[in-house]
Amino acid sequence: MDPHTASDSELVDFCLHGPPDRIIGGIPYGPRVARVSDEVVIKYSPHVTKYEAENQQRAYELVDPSIVRIPRVHRYFQDEKGVGYIMMEFLEGKTIDPLEDPTLIDRVVKVLDHFSTISGQKPGNLAGGPCAGILWESSQPLNFSTITEMEAWLNSRLLPGEGTVSLRESDLVLCHLDIAPRNIIWQDDGTICIVDWESACFYPRLFEFWTHWNIEGKDGNFNSLLLNAMTPLPSHELSQKDRVCRLWYNTQKYAL
Repeated sequence: MDPHTASDSELVDFCLHGPPDRIIGGIPYGPRVARVSDEVVIKYSPHVTKYEAENQQRAYELVDPSIVRIPRVHRYFQDEKGVGYIMMEFLEGKTIDPLEDPTLIDRVVKVLDHFSTISGQKPGNLAGGPCAGILWESSQPLNFSTITEMEAWLNSRLLPGEGTVSLRESDLVLCHLDIAPRNIIWQDDGTICIVDWESACFYPRLFEFWTHWNIEGKDGNFNSLLLNAMTPLPSHELSQKDRVCRLWYNTQKYAL
């Protein structure tokens, strides 16, 4: 089957009922990745959205492929049950987990430094969609026109006496927000590939740090090693750490 000429229904049938060895990635009860041909894979799940597909394709267009590679998106579609499918380029390589080699950590930091040179005009999805990531626990998509609007929403999650978040001096840069060993593919030629672009947005770089503070220890020593190696935040962003951590705690606890 040629995935580029196959119908959506043919691709759905292959993903759901094809040979057992078609599944090459994913997690139980989460997104799965099926290899359709030598050059194409499909990521699918009820939680795979058009925003993720648009995000990934926009990232593919923005980054320097000599520094980091991102799978090109060929198309996105949904089946009759609302399951989303992203058909994308297959990049051969391996994951390294646990990822604790200082040399490799430094190479990941260089990728994050590159991301921080790519700026956006407003907070949110790289392609102009709503904010994404675990910081935004909301039943409705959140769209902000300015960093001031985003700041006001964040401060609405802080209780009296807990201070306020101030981000107006911060630049909005590309943040992946799910840099983890499972999402880093190491190719034989030494190239780094980054996958899983669901949470990526234009945010203050503080948010990239916050994701690792929030889950420190989840991926073994990786989060701590990466935090220690990352280019330090400017003082005005680092000073917001405690309040950002607190507002996320409040959001989880009170479901405001």
